[in-house]
Amino acid sequence: MELIRISDRKLKIMLTPSDMQQFELNADTFGEDSAEMHRTFRLLLEEIKKRTDFDADDQRFSVQYFPSREGGCEMFISHLSSPMGDTESEAPSAFPVTTSLCLQKGHAERGFHREVAYRFSTLTSLLHTCQRLRGITYIGTNSAYSDERGYYFLFISFLSSSPFTTPEELNFIVEYGSIENTAILKLYLREHGKVICEENAIHQLGTLI
Repeated sequence: MELIRISDRKLKIMLTPSDMQQFELNADTFGEDSAEMHRTFRLLLEEIKKRTDFDADDQRFSVQYFPSREGGCEMFISHLSSPMGDTESEAPSAFPVTTSLCLQKGHAERGFHREVAYRFSTLTSLLHTCQRLRGITYIGTNSAYSDERGYYFLFISFLSSSPFTTPEELNFIVEYGSIENTAILKLYLREHGKVICEENAIHQLGTLI
């Protein structure tokens, strides 16, 4: 594992395939709400704390996760308490998997930012989903894609009370499509995807039906 201190608030982590095995990290399960995932992430944070003075405990921070084709990954951990106007961007911009975590508990204003992805077999299913999502105000960025096999995909970011769970209001989406591994899907769409709506897909597509 290689650690690079980018600033007082940002840290870059590079994990080899063997590091991934050591910490039991897997692109297929990253971000799942499971005891194993919670334990794994805590172990990783403890190792980071041993090697650097970067302490994520009792802090609100975001994690950007970029899997590599070789089986390793890069992560960027940033404290969310950065001053206004901080425009640094060290991470690659194309298709990051972002999970923002708040380790402090019991504060009503604190939350967890998640991004999830869904696959639909028909355009109609995607349009109906977007129509129903238009009334949910806490959804953040959202985009839609298609692939050469005729499938359609929707990416949604939102604020949740837990870093690994999806709000109940979004559970209906699986009636129309299936949830996908966000990291793997983004890698796939880089080569086989076509943009339908890069921004504000829910509003644009939800008005078409």
